Amino acid sequence: MASDLTLYVDSSWMSPWVFHAMVALEEKQLPFKLVATPLPIPEPLKSELKDKAMLGKVPLLAHGDLWFTESLAISEYLAEKFPMPKHPRIFPADLGERARARQVMSWLRTSLAALRNDRPTSSVFGRPTVHPMTEKGKEDAAELLRVAGKLVAPGKTQMFADWSIADIDLSLALMRMIASQDHVPEHLITYALAQWDRRSVKRYLAHVPTTP
Repeated sequence: MASDLTLYVDSSWMSPWVFHAMVALEEKQLPFKLVATPLPIPEPLKSELKDKAMLGKVPLLAHGDLWFTESLAISEYLAEKFPMPKHPRIFPADLGERARARQVMSWLRTSLAALRNDRPTSSVFGRPTVHPMTEKGKEDAAELLRVAGKLVAPGKTQMFADWSIADIDLSLALMRMIASQDHVPEHLITYALAQWDRRSVKRYLAHVPTTP
């Protein structure tokens, strides 16, 4: 039952992976409960999460007796457990596009470390970062713009024939630069802001504490 879904998140609302998981649930139009915990996770809860999900971290999705972590595992599970036509699609219908979406999401999780350090997620969800990027950060930024430019053509507001959860991850990467007023081509700004205008994203942002 979809009503058995519970998403454990961190109470700062600054995690890009919590963002991914919650948007996936919202895009699937599934009812779910939220449990917000401070970081570091209090030891009693962390022990419980380790016992039930093997890893004591967030985001964590509990669906009945099944508990597991990792944002990509969560969105993949939701895509297969709650498929079309009853629930909206969150991965591309085309096999090649699905492979590309997974490639992009994996790359964004394992690369661009200097850019993530120079322009942390808090600069998107909280106060924008104003200090200049490091040289390595600039290299990562150039690589992000190169890849994004190949994936998103001018005039497009999604990477593939249909919207996918990969658009959320790529748009967040771009928003790291956009929020700090770094140079980003206009069509990529338009693309990222189109993602930020989605109802699922707005519902997540409603939880983010207001920056004084």
